Amino acid sequence: MTFLKFGMIASLIFLAGCASSSAYQPPSVPANAVTLNDEQIHGTLMNKKLYGTTREGSRPYSILFSPDGTDIFQMAPDPPEKERWTLNEGVVCVIPKGYPTECSQVKVANNEFWFVDPKSGRVNAHLKLNP
Repeated sequence: MTFLKFGMIASLIFLAGCASSSAYQPPSVPANAVTLNDEQIHGTLMNKKLYGTTREGSRPYSILFSPDGTDIFQMAPDPPEKERWTLNEGVVCVIPKGYPTECSQVKVANNEFWFVDPKSGRVNAHLKLNP
């Protein structure tokens, strides 16, 4: 019985290791990336659909920011979700339903966008204009 338990635990650890090693990690912010201010964020992101990939399961998604402080988040096969967002001193905070608020500075290079936590420097999202 002990051998069987050990085998089951070892299998679960192996599977957990495989699952975590295949998680998507966004690319690092390039040295030439420019941090956008409020005006640049409005001029660059509004009414444009941006595409990214989640860290969990590498599921693709899109997000469309509107000037009225709402955005549409879409991750197939789920229906689109209307969220809220705020902008203050170069920090965009996305406020989804049922998930924690995520705040980021927006950095851009080569028509790609990095949403970076202003406190930790962690890349929250890497977004592109094309899927």
